[in-house]
Amino acid sequence: MEGSLEDLRRQVDQVDSEILEAINRRARLVQEIGRTKAERGAPVYQPAREAEVVGRAIAANAGPLSDSGVAEIFSRIMVEGRSLEKSLRVAFLGPEHTFSHQAAKQVFGGGAEYLATSSIDEIFVKTEGAVADFGVVPVENTTAGTVGDTLDRFVETTSRIVGEVTLPIAHSLLSRQNPQAIRVVYSHPQALSQCQKWLNQNLHWAERVEVASTAAAAARAATEEGSAAVGPAAGAEANGLRVVHSNIQDFSGNSTRFFVIGRTPNEETGRDKSAMIFAVLDRVGALHDVLGILRHHAINLCNIQTRPAKGRVALESGDYLFFAEFWGHHLQPEVAAAVEEIRSLCTLVKMLGSWPARATSD
Repeated sequence: MEGSLEDLRRQVDQVDSEILEAINRRARLVQEIGRTKAERGAPVYQPAREAEVVGRAIAANAGPLSDSGVAEIFSRIMVEGRSLEKSLRVAFLGPEHTFSHQAAKQVFGGGAEYLATSSIDEIFVKTEGAVADFGVVPVENTTAGTVGDTLDRFVETTSRIVGEVTLPIAHSLLSRQNPQAIRVVYSHPQALSQCQKWLNQNLHWAERVEVASTAAAAARAATEEGSAAVGPAAGAEANGLRVVHSNIQDFSGNSTRFFVIGRTPNEETGRDKSAMIFAVLDRVGALHDVLGILRHHAINLCNIQTRPAKGRVALESGDYLFFAEFWGHHLQPEVAAAVEEIRSLCTLVKMLGSWPARATSD
């Protein structure tokens, strides 16, 4: 039996060598592709092409690996390959070690240059002005809901949504103190909201103070006696703190969805999502009629949010805007026809982009 185990391990070692050789052969081809893209001025990050690669791998998967496992492997290979083409500049809500930073790294890997910003607005500004190639912005959390600053900024931006990523959110209590000695807890407002039940039960005596980010909270907790921070565990090592308690979020399925924004639209993949902002005319049944158009064209609406209009937009388009996501690509005939009909019922219609939605379930 022992000899059989050793033989199997030798076979695995041989396969590992073959895999490494194949990956490096692929990497050399990617470098050639990168040079061709540079000559043509084509973007390095092309979500539609990457979705095509992942989809083809899933379709060819005969097991025993799961489809989601295959998707993760090929996605990681492509992330690493991109860094051989060009070092992309990616703006995120900083500083480092925030969940936004983690989300950006999940999409763009270790080879990108990350530009920390102090606000969501700055992410859009850097992306629009080509200071950053892409930006990563939070859009909604399963516990705290919609990130209004992001949706509001889409009204004026010239950037497009080119992708999305969902990051599981696990919060920890970070401090140098024992829990009994903690008198103040710092964190971003959303993080405090996502952990309020745990804090009420375990640190009800401690003051809660909102700061700009979870990373800023950890930095402050590192310098103040009797303080703690709520945020990702990565913030502990970076600031000389320890993880006092892990997974203190109120819901185990807590996650945040982020949009990737860029300047170049995606091609169709056959499985896409799109988003738009619209403002209906001020009359009874106007929103009902817009939704009826989507239904008539068999377009599946998957998300709709109401936002108060602001400034010039409020003067031109009324008091409220609607942010909607639906299945389909804006270039598909049925989608294009529906959007054109909707324009006749609205004072504002703005397409925000289409992006691939990968099917990775088993």
